[in-house]
Amino acid sequence: MHTCEFTQSPRYLALSLMLSLVLIMGACVKKPLAPLPVDPLAVSFLPQKGEFISPYGDQISFDDIMKTTTGYDYILIGEGHRNAWDHRVQQQILAGLSESGDGLSLGLEMVAVDKQNVLDDFGDGQIALDDLAEELEWPTRWGYPFSLFKGHFELARRNSIPVVGLNVPSAVTRKITKQGLESLSDEEKAFLPETIIPPSSDQQAMLDMIFEQHEARDAENIEQRDRFHLVQSIWDSKMAEEAVSVRRKYDWPVLIIAGAGHVEQAWGIAMRLRRLDPAARILSIMPWRGGPFDAEAGDVFFYSPDSYQSKMGALLTTVDTGGLLVESVQRGSRAAKAGLRPGDRLVEASGIPLEHLFSLHIAGSKVHEANEELIFTVQRDDTLFVTNMGRLGTPKSIKKSQKTSSETSGEHQ
Repeated sequence: MHTCEFTQSPRYLALSLMLSLVLIMGACVKKPLAPLPVDPLAVSFLPQKGEFISPYGDQISFDDIMKTTTGYDYILIGEGHRNAWDHRVQQQILAGLSESGDGLSLGLEMVAVDKQNVLDDFGDGQIALDDLAEELEWPTRWGYPFSLFKGHFELARRNSIPVVGLNVPSAVTRKITKQGLESLSDEEKAFLPETIIPPSSDQQAMLDMIFEQHEARDAENIEQRDRFHLVQSIWDSKMAEEAVSVRRKYDWPVLIIAGAGHVEQAWGIAMRLRRLDPAARILSIMPWRGGPFDAEAGDVFFYSPDSYQSKMGALLTTVDTGGLLVESVQRGSRAAKAGLRPGDRLVEASGIPLEHLFSLHIAGSKVHEANEELIFTVQRDDTLFVTNMGRLGTPKSIKKSQKTSSETSGEHQ
């Protein structure tokens, strides 16, 4: 009986091998990649912190900035109140303008007009720099770290720059927020601007958006909303009015430093300056945080990503890859004792992903109200850790309960 055997020819083997290779290669071929989007070019370079950007998105030098400011009557710099880089750039510009030999005045949102006598005494050398924060009641009135502004006052003293407080006392605006304009005494009304210039329709839309996002306010409460608009108008009108006054007094340009919301889009202080001093030339310098570039937000820009000098002793900055980068840690601070080190990335706070600095604010508010400890998830190189930052003070509800309990106990004694 013959057995039928299947014998593969060399040609068949070659064809079989080629077919196998084709199948293998076909299985490894990836799907076609999507074409690279060709969006309009906004910023044309990758800026480093503190570098300046033209409204066209191109790099410009500090010398260009100094030339740009020539001939302007008011130069407004917007800031984030806790952003250390914003304040460094302000000091750089303040130094450049004041060391040119031309006159210059400095106007600050951070100081109210009722503290002008303190600023004048400081300018006359009667108050030491180390005593200035206490004399201005800076910690309770403004609240943000005085250290961020210490360099401004050093420059003012060294270069004989008049410093002017631009704002309405915070106690007055808080009273308006809670009780309305009619609740003010005659003494308090004296701090208001002569003319309260209402917001433009564009600024009003922006203020509405901010109001609706604020947890402490009722978006449906028309009275609250009107008072919020009123207080914003009082701030912007008063700061513009005081800046015009100091310009007329010295006939020098005025460098105005205020929160970015008062400067961006020329809606806030600048709009009021144009009403009060129509022939004046106004330049706005705004921080750019990265992301979409809005050329209408200012006349020129500087790169300054969102940063926050926390009370825990760490300088935190947002990064494109997500999380908050620990840029520096103060020795002996709570952050240092908890183990945070420069270069760490905070990715989560008590269960809330840290996508931006506001996420940290939300997490902090959450644990504070619950009287819980703040727990960070920290990435160091390729390893994740957790660290306990402790409680963030006693929440108001517990303080009120403790006060009531103490008062009740006292009544029975």
